[in-house]
Amino acid sequence: MALGDIGTFFLSLVTLLVPPIVKEYLKLIREEQASAHVLPKQAKPIFLSKIKAMCSYIDREIKSPGLSLRERYILYRDRAWMKLQFFAGDRASDLSLVVAQEVKVLNDNSGLVFQHTFGKTLRGDKGKSNTFVIKKCDDLSICPVQGLLDYVNFCQVSTVDMSVGYLFRIVSEKGRVLDKAVNYSVMYERLRYYLSLLGIYEGETPHSFRSGCAVTMALSGAAENVDQAMKHIGWFGRTSAEYYSRIHTLVDAGSIALRLSQVANGSENIETVFKEQADYSSLVHVFNKE
Repeated sequence: MALGDIGTFFLSLVTLLVPPIVKEYLKLIREEQASAHVLPKQAKPIFLSKIKAMCSYIDREIKSPGLSLRERYILYRDRAWMKLQFFAGDRASDLSLVVAQEVKVLNDNSGLVFQHTFGKTLRGDKGKSNTFVIKKCDDLSICPVQGLLDYVNFCQVSTVDMSVGYLFRIVSEKGRVLDKAVNYSVMYERLRYYLSLLGIYEGETPHSFRSGCAVTMALSGAAENVDQAMKHIGWFGRTSAEYYSRIHTLVDAGSIALRLSQVANGSENIETVFKEQADYSSLVHVFNKE
């Protein structure tokens, strides 16, 4: 028996072994949540306006005299991470695990390629990877390529070797940059710090960048369908892609609503066509002799 068949067999076996009372309990719980109008909680999207605000603040702080190397490094790192996180739409925890060896420059120097091989859903299974491209922006204040290059250049000037190892690292209290990946909780605290300082914090988390990227792609037309969003962001299941991007609601439903509003002036003609071609209730029965 093949490994896939064995897995399917055990899954079926587990399903059969679940007591009916447990199945009934889960069904009642789902019905209770639905009747209580409990909606699945989604991350609050973060958009470019707030990213620009945070990056502008960091730009000003970096130029401040008297900053220690540790403080300056954190500012460069945070700015690069936030810009890249939005335009990549990657999982925050996965982006923190990117190593320098996974980043390459496009032949025309218009952007960067990330070949992500390890993360929450990337465990070396059948060579699965997440490859995405990040292009330069005309607006340098939010350009992810420029942000990353500025960060790497600062590290080089500060004699921090960035040729190998984690791209985004933690720094010790003594100011030593360690070859240890910055984690989700660190970036969450940094994000909350910037937004709170600017008075614009509304409960966003690092996952908000992923959601904001997906919604922005849908509304801007950068992604015309779910498949394109999945390919860029790295979703392997359509359910997650549709849920977080709201692409059907924002694109499909939005287009339908727009077209529907535009036919209001010709509504009488539509009614006439319906009555002539689709309203079967007024037709005479074939066997009616009257």
